[in-house]
Amino acid sequence: MHQTENIQETFELPGQDNACTDTFELCPPTTQYMPYTQIETGKTIFHDLLFTVLFLGIFAVIRLRGKDLISHAIYAMVQRKRTILLSNEGIMSNLIFYSMGLALSFSVMAVFISYITTNTFLNLYSLGIFGGMLLYHFILLFIVHFFGWTFNEKQIANEFITNLWVFHISMGLLISPFVIALFFAREQVTDSLTIIIAICLIILILVKIARWFTIFFTYKVSILYMILYLCAFELVPLLFLYKVVV
Repeated sequence: MHQTENIQETFELPGQDNACTDTFELCPPTTQYMPYTQIETGKTIFHDLLFTVLFLGIFAVIRLRGKDLISHAIYAMVQRKRTILLSNEGIMSNLIFYSMGLALSFSVMAVFISYITTNTFLNLYSLGIFGGMLLYHFILLFIVHFFGWTFNEKQIANEFITNLWVFHISMGLLISPFVIALFFAREQVTDSLTIIIAICLIILILVKIARWFTIFFTYKVSILYMILYLCAFELVPLLFLYKVVV
């Protein structure tokens, strides 16, 4: 916005006393602009834009070619029947798009964790968190599959595995709009966005744990096994993540 510069000129009218003068104020023309928000142009802006473009591109591929994977996964979080249908269809037939969705979800969560711990989005730390999440996911799949085969409980193991894919894909994708908004938001709103993302993650984790209880009670799993699973594979990773963040 151009600043208005006031110029004052004094004119004396002929035939008038010098004490009687008129003052005129000359204002140059001004140009009106639409309101706008200036994007931060720090050294990480290129990486943030690149991440956003890649995320949206892969997301579009999954939407177009993934047989409604994203919508089915999100609905399956609140409707267990959808999870059973996905389990009956099998994951291997659509494994490529499941893996792409998982990579998108974990990348968003890794970027967010890196932001609240180091105040930067993309660095080696976020890459390490991303790799740790992938390792945790596939180790958990192996353990569930192993116990299902050992105790001849393939049905419950298949439902568990499907739920793991569903929740791990959906959690990151549901918070992705807020995380990407952090890239370009002003400092005044970053705290609010961070709180919203944290609340969403807590709610999703509670929904995930509630789903485990539902499955355990449906198949009449021993309470001892239930406690062991929740402590070893749900609470311990969360405590470890809390230790890393804090």
